[in-house]
Amino acid sequence: MDIVDAQVHFNRFGTVEAGIAAMDAVGVNALLYDEYWSFDEHSRILPGYELPNGAMRHVFPLAEAAALKHPERFAYLVRFDRRDPDLEALISTIRTMPQRKALRVVPWTPEGFSQFGEGADDPVFAAAQKYAVPVFVLLPGQTRLLHRYLHRFPDVPVIVDHCGVPLLPGRLHDDQLSGFGEVLALAQYPNVSLKWTHAPRLSSGAYPYPDVLEMLLRVVDAFGPQRVMWGSDHTQSSDHHSWAESLYYIRDTAQLSNEDKSWILGQSLRTVLQWPAPRQEPGVSSLIR
Repeated sequence: MDIVDAQVHFNRFGTVEAGIAAMDAVGVNALLYDEYWSFDEHSRILPGYELPNGAMRHVFPLAEAAALKHPERFAYLVRFDRRDPDLEALISTIRTMPQRKALRVVPWTPEGFSQFGEGADDPVFAAAQKYAVPVFVLLPGQTRLLHRYLHRFPDVPVIVDHCGVPLLPGRLHDDQLSGFGEVLALAQYPNVSLKWTHAPRLSSGAYPYPDVLEMLLRVVDAFGPQRVMWGSDHTQSSDHHSWAESLYYIRDTAQLSNEDKSWILGQSLRTVLQWPAPRQEPGVSSLIR
């Protein structure tokens, strides 16, 4: 099975070699690299530098280098400040630069969420629609803010990050309390997918997280497996569960068909990003994981 992780801050492994060794140990064929070093004093994601107008120009040197050297293992996403004077030109580079596949919008601060809800990211979505760029959006517990964008920009492939809910355990018995009521309502939009990252944090129990799996089955029923994509965000979730645990409760369950698993664990992400799996060379056996 072609297993592709939809989010890893891969630079936090330290070296590319160490990260690839960890991927191989778990059975991850490829991943979407989200380069994140830290936050600056203004809660802006690094690496990057400030422009004269105060906008942050984000850069992705390690992700770009890894993807160029190992295109069969890595693609990467980018983030751009909506105030950047070259916003449209920057977004136009996505899909044209090797392995640069998507954009990520992270409002992050209360002010950022408020501005997002008021439509401040319209220029981002307008450019994404113009250049057919997928947009990942982090809105934990605030996915209702997406509706205005989905109505205005119906051709943008939108991926909701981290299950779309606050990552708090013991709430899965109540859709309103957990936030999944609002998330499941997004299934009405055919351009919306859900990224199933950090899900084990929602469980009231231990591996293999039966309550989380039950919710995943409901999500798959609502969205279809073609619009659900697994991710680990391993470097940020390892305080709670291992990379293997984030994957194997899905890979090894009998409650999903092999076809559904194939979509959730890799094919959904590859389809949205237009990132085909490497062609198998004749006479070379596939790596079984």
